[in-house]
Amino acid sequence: MKIRIDERTYEGTGTEIMDQLRQGTFDPTEYPDTESYIWQLRSNFMRATDLECDLPETGVERQARAMIDRLAKVGSLEMLDDG
Repeated sequence: MKIRIDERTYEGTGTEIMDQLRQGTFDPTEYPDTESYIWQLRSNFMRATDLECDLPETGVERQARAMIDRLAKVGSLEMLDDG
């Protein structure tokens, strides 16, 4: 999978991309793991867009891919390769 946010490109599995985004936050220790970051991102997404954002209950990779898909649909990121 390969995405672009602004001028920066991220590549890897959905989980790896979400972890790269987590590491780039102001304080990455605020989110102890990738799953907690995804759920916080979900909350921010719903507040900002007033849209629902259902994510799978289990499976961090499934959650990451679902979150990336939602962000792409609202134009927050560009999907370059969803392989």
